[in-house]
Amino acid sequence: MQNYTTLKHSENGMPIWDSCYGPVLQVASTKDLWKLQDLKDATIKAIALPEKLATLRYASRYHDLVADNRVGWAISDLKIAGLLDNPKRGYYKISELGKKDIEKQLNITKDYVHSLPKYVEHQKQRKQNTSDEKAENDIQSLELNPDQIKNWFDKQRDDLSSALLTKLRETDPDRFEKMMINLLSKMGYKGPDGDAWVTQKTNDGGIDGILNQDPLGLRKVLIQVKRYEEGNNVGRQTISQFHGDLDLQGADRGVFITTSSFTKGAEMAAKTFNIKLIDGDTLTKLMIDYKVGVQVQKTYELFEIDNDFFDKKDN
Repeated sequence: MQNYTTLKHSENGMPIWDSCYGPVLQVASTKDLWKLQDLKDATIKAIALPEKLATLRYASRYHDLVADNRVGWAISDLKIAGLLDNPKRGYYKISELGKKDIEKQLNITKDYVHSLPKYVEHQKQRKQNTSDEKAENDIQSLELNPDQIKNWFDKQRDDLSSALLTKLRETDPDRFEKMMINLLSKMGYKGPDGDAWVTQKTNDGGIDGILNQDPLGLRKVLIQVKRYEEGNNVGRQTISQFHGDLDLQGADRGVFITTSSFTKGAEMAAKTFNIKLIDGDTLTKLMIDYKVGVQVQKTYELFEIDNDFFDKKDN
């Protein structure tokens, strides 16, 4: 069984919903029939999720459990794709297809699940059934509350984050460096009167970019980026080398960005050397927050009655 630390996760360590596919199937295979909540609880227990994450709740008025919600999304996808069967309301069991995937030790990814015939047919059917009248009826029948809406948007954000990370790993290295400088500039690292640029490759001294936080360059932040695939983690030696490059450049702070992750040794070294680490998950979150490489498709506002307005007495 995969431990939660080996699963793809958000910045706070919480596994993202599509990384729960494999653990859900493994747990489901251990007995014939599962009640939905029991399957969720057993999966969370099986991946050894710490109590602080297992009990983490959304900051909304309904305060649903985040882990419970994400495992629930995974179960829903697996059911649609035919990897889980739903013999009766509220109960699930692993399907024959799901058993074969476990036996083959397949990497159960979102791309794989969404490519299965039943999932593809489900999506096609949804598009065919879309009409203004049906959309209105669906909204009325769903009776969505604000927390469910937020949970849906959280899932869309996770999807976008995953797609964005894949796109970054396919980006031209020079373009990638410029994008990272642009991101840090939007985050305010270069200061109101500072400047930022990508270094020349012929003489960069191990530095990919520089942010001058003031006009004279007295406060300087040096940048190094690594466009790595998942699993090619940055280690302590690389961070130590970056620290040496900072010293040679007369800088006392740096930012190291990668599209993969960092080892524990690298994280410890970074704290000692005053180097800020940004891994793939954190990077995509920042790009979405600061709207770098993404654009707003639609904006929705949720309204409620302003009771203060109605209760206010005219003087």
